[in-house]
Amino acid sequence: MKATCFIDASSYIYLTQDSSYMGKTLLSLLSEQVTIRFCNEVNLEISRHSNSNMPSINKRKNNVHKLEGHKRIKTYKEYELQLFDSVSNSGASNRGEKHNLVAAIDFDLCKKGRTGGIILLTDDQKAIKNVLEEQLGAFPILNIWDSFDVILFLYFRNKHFTFDIAGAAFRDINATLARDLSPETDPKKTQERLKKLKVYSNRLNRVKKIKTMTAA
Repeated sequence: MKATCFIDASSYIYLTQDSSYMGKTLLSLLSEQVTIRFCNEVNLEISRHSNSNMPSINKRKNNVHKLEGHKRIKTYKEYELQLFDSVSNSGASNRGEKHNLVAAIDFDLCKKGRTGGIILLTDDQKAIKNVLEEQLGAFPILNIWDSFDVILFLYFRNKHFTFDIAGAAFRDINATLARDLSPETDPKKTQERLKKLKVYSNRLNRVKKIKTMTAA
């Protein structure tokens, strides 16, 4: 059974920036390994930042999660009120991240825990820290990933996604973050970004050791 990955707009955009990984985007490669899903709010945000590498809006509609988990909770508004003690308005900041969390919890309720695992994928660390931290801690059923974790996963699972491809993907994502976060104006952000790149490079080498040993 495949894991189900609820991806937010930031990660969706980052993972479709380049289609040179074995002729595909990182998102396309990930979708071969997991089931991609997201809430409608995220789908709308993706549409506002679309690029030529993204699946069309008609294809994406099949990935939109429709609430169905519990007969007594039928709307995002009801879920939001219980999770965040308030309800966000359309277009509000972090609404997509909130609704994706709702969708992931609803999905688990729908499946009654019988899933191949649930991944909540976001590169919006500010939203995690300032908006979702308490709620994420309350639901340990979720695995929290960002785009760097996707690359590690692809290297581990896809035999054609080589060590060199993974390293290049790390550098590409890092460069995208550098551009979007404008760290050149904030030395602290630059150091944090470079530290993270080093951490994941070390993790990549750790995975390589296991793959090399088990392939022998």
